[in-house]
Amino acid sequence: MPNPDRIEIKQLDVELNGGCNYKCDMCPQAHGREKDFLKKLPLSTLEKILDDAVAYGLESVSIHGSGEPTLNHDMPDAVALVKERGLKCISFTNGYKLTELLSQRLIEAGIDILRVSAIGYNKESYQKWMSVDGFEMVRSNVKQFIQVNEKLGGESEIHLHHLITNSENLRFEIDAYRSNWVNHTGALAEVWMMHNWSGGYEGPYERKNMVAKGSQIRSCGRPFADVLQVRAGGEGDRVAAVVACCMVLGKDSSAILGHLDSSSISEVLASKPYEELRAAHRESRFEDISYCKDCDQLFDYPPALVWTNIPNRSYGQSKIHESIDHRSAINELKDTISKFT
Repeated sequence: MPNPDRIEIKQLDVELNGGCNYKCDMCPQAHGREKDFLKKLPLSTLEKILDDAVAYGLESVSIHGSGEPTLNHDMPDAVALVKERGLKCISFTNGYKLTELLSQRLIEAGIDILRVSAIGYNKESYQKWMSVDGFEMVRSNVKQFIQVNEKLGGESEIHLHHLITNSENLRFEIDAYRSNWVNHTGALAEVWMMHNWSGGYEGPYERKNMVAKGSQIRSCGRPFADVLQVRAGGEGDRVAAVVACCMVLGKDSSAILGHLDSSSISEVLASKPYEELRAAHRESRFEDISYCKDCDQLFDYPPALVWTNIPNRSYGQSKIHESIDHRSAINELKDTISKFT
């Protein structure tokens, strides 16, 4: 069994709610998530996980996953549990149910960063990709959060998370996002390229169609990262399933590495599925892992983050293996991005 003193978990990604009120075109939720993963995470289970994780050097908790956290009425209480332990708290939402009252409760609970996913650079594009006519409402909710935070004297931030929907239209979409979202709301933001959800989507979402011909695959680094991914649901009556990464949405059951409703973190980290995953990545046997073999995160594609105004944010991939040197590609990207600013 691993020694907790020799294992670090700096970030905990934990899901409060497995379901979603959106059916976004680029998200596996649109086609129906596995029933076992549509549950809500009990606060008591979250407390158990937090108390276990702090022994591993935990620094931040991201309350998200692949469901919509605002559908869990315990969301502000969950934020408070994180902050009571002196941890940074981040969450991810589509922003549709971000009312003035919820904004106030989240800010008073001490949330550090609330990220709003908004795919679509104008009203028509938003409705196409997000499946809901919520463009004006979400923009209004973002502005309202900022106003409530200022009124309360809070230190919370709200960030926008956008995706490029057509890589051949990169400059136009970046400019449109900046005009219609960033400048309109006054929020900090970042714009990313899409991905293929661990092989769940083909065509324009796949990096293999955008990288140089003959590019070699390599480990994404996630099996060795100091991040633990916990779903709200789990097999049968269980909850708090640990899965390999956030990309396995829609195929969570195939990527379960253990459950934290009754097991400890050390037990899950020492589990046979976890070791098999790490061994396959160490030995580049990606074909042996069903949810890894077609994932585009195996391709070296540095320009994943294509624009941001968030201080100290770096262009490039968010989680990569330490052995990969992206400096040359990132410098080229920065030269490209400078033309848009």
